[in-house]
Amino acid sequence: MTTQEKKQLVITFLDLMTTGQSDQFEQVLAENYHQHKPDSKDGLASIQEQTKQLESVFADVTVTIDDLVVEDDKVVGRFTWTGTQVGPFMGIPATHKRVSWSGTDWWRIEDGKLVEHWDNVEWASLMQQLQAK
Repeated sequence: MTTQEKKQLVITFLDLMTTGQSDQFEQVLAENYHQHKPDSKDGLASIQEQTKQLESVFADVTVTIDDLVVEDDKVVGRFTWTGTQVGPFMGIPATHKRVSWSGTDWWRIEDGKLVEHWDNVEWASLMQQLQAK
């Protein structure tokens, strides 16, 4: 894959994620997709379920790509997410506030699909926004 094709793979994944099309993840994710997070299970079905949970908490989610870098079989991005909290999140009832949060994600590509994922999300700022009066 070219550098641009690798970037496009991530962009397509994010587009599917933010447009309610998690049922199409098999286009871009390997069946054995591995999330390097203690609260996540591996596999395509798991990430589809996590995405549906996100949709039930945050409506009208958009993502801005702040940076997207490719090296070898890895794509690294810095992103800003925005959405309206419509469901309970980490013990906070729906606030109906429009909030944003940032994060950095790493993916590894194998055979034209995303197979591994790591992330760091800046949760403190999001929690402050949700708890602000």
